[in-house]
Amino acid sequence: MSDYTPAPAAAGNDDETVQLAANLYEHVRQLNYATAGPPSLTQPSTAYAILGNLSAATYGLNQALDQVNRFFLRELQAGRLGHDHGEDLTDVLSRHGQALADARHHTQALCTALNEAHAAINAVHSRPSQRESAFTTQRWASDQDAGVAAAAEDFPRPISDFTFIERPPTSEQHSPIRFRHTNTPEA
Repeated sequence: MSDYTPAPAAAGNDDETVQLAANLYEHVRQLNYATAGPPSLTQPSTAYAILGNLSAATYGLNQALDQVNRFFLRELQAGRLGHDHGEDLTDVLSRHGQALADARHHTQALCTALNEAHAAINAVHSRPSQRESAFTTQRWASDQDAGVAAAAEDFPRPISDFTFIERPPTSEQHSPIRFRHTNTPEA
């Protein structure tokens, strides 16, 4: 998985603006790969965060589509547009505007649907399956003799449990930061 690099506050030129759209495509492609299953998608909280972010992104696409349409209208009014094949720009931009209006309608519907899916799983969490719980309980019981079983009631974790082993010091050069997704809505 690649590191997240925040985008600049605003693109400085047309090339940077095009690159932002290209990055969007690449991020969606990577997200499609990551959501195929483990190890990148194992927790309901991850799915919850993904849906929230997709909803916000879809909402933002609606604005971007509107702004592209407004750009063409401004340029047409200023007389700065031409057509390679001599077609009437008013007709061309009318079709363009209608197509973007349709796309905006779809982004609004998608945003609403993503919000509903996001809200629906707000309280969903992971827990071990009954099969996993039964296997763990059975294994624990078979590994214990009568004297150890009594001690286990007072001290339920084996000494080999990772919480009792001292962790090695972390290097200042390599300190990965991990974020935990929670099932709380963002403002």
